[in-house]
Amino acid sequence: MSWLGAFMRAVVVPAGRRASTAWLGCAIVAGLLFGKNGMQPRDLTTLAQNNLAIGGVLATTWTLIYLPAARVLVRADGAMFLRSLPAPRFAPHIVVGAALVGLQLPWLALWMLGAGLRGLAIVVALTLAIALVAAWRPRLPTREPTWRSAFVALRSIHVRALVRRAGDSLLRGAGLAILAGCVGGLFVRNNELAGAGAAVMGASVIAILLVPAQVGPLLTLLESHRAQAWLARSLGIAPAVRTFALASAIALVHVGATALALVAFSVVAHANVYVILTSLAVAVGAALGCTRALIGNADSELAERAAADSSRYETSRDMSRAASRTVAGAVFVAAAAVVALGVMGLTGVLAFLATMLLVLLR
Repeated sequence: MSWLGAFMRAVVVPAGRRASTAWLGCAIVAGLLFGKNGMQPRDLTTLAQNNLAIGGVLATTWTLIYLPAARVLVRADGAMFLRSLPAPRFAPHIVVGAALVGLQLPWLALWMLGAGLRGLAIVVALTLAIALVAAWRPRLPTREPTWRSAFVALRSIHVRALVRRAGDSLLRGAGLAILAGCVGGLFVRNNELAGAGAAVMGASVIAILLVPAQVGPLLTLLESHRAQAWLARSLGIAPAVRTFALASAIALVHVGATALALVAFSVVAHANVYVILTSLAVAVGAALGCTRALIGNADSELAERAAADSSRYETSRDMSRAASRTVAGAVFVAAAAVVALGVMGLTGVLAFLATMLLVLLR
């Protein structure tokens, strides 16, 4: 294999895998936004060019979604072993530049279809900004933690797991959350809804579109919950404490994503008190439901035994099964929220919260 071939396998292929998850989220949103009776790409690109706020929100959203893949390309840490070998001078930079633009397929297609060559220029300009952000390496904190209770300690372990191992998922999730808020706002504005009707429509759209943003952090929290099982047992920490520590960490992700979505929603449409309170209440209920989904994962005991026994670790089949059940749980919880809102209106929020709490405590 040539040097350039090894470089592409070490850098471009992993970046493509990360970009593919962003493509999936964009496909879900595009199916809702550009449906048979929905917007056209030209409508959205024209709106973004004429309205600075909407254009800024779109650019920020795509930057957050694409940044995990861009960091793999720009930093090229996967090709570190190749730096001791004779290498082409310009070819790696050309490959990285082409991949930076080419892997932005949904963004590139939107602007090419909506604005032609001018759209291509906008994509290239934003790509340069994304590359600069991707090259920045933040310093890691060195302060030692101080935890005063078992609940705070377990919750902090979950939060540290999110920061250290789910950074890419959080960035991508932030972008998808902003996108979800924009789509929810467009649904409300285009249907000329207000009051309780806007709350039901906006909260339902946001709840569904936030599922791809939540799955990555949920998988990290599942792994963290499993890994700390032996520590909790050895210290005599009650299972209820572990449960609510996990629920608080999941609620942090859900409420944070919903807050970002509401900010984007307010740019596109009027976010009244009903919309804000309903969306946040649904986020809390979804966090409770997802906590039960993680705790009830059939593979938890298998994984905890593997964590306690260093001679055994999960197979790829075990991990794939855990991931699929986590995704199914998140989708089911979001669907339950939509059904509750659709059938009972704003009263369904209370029913959804009560149901998820009872399911968690059973």
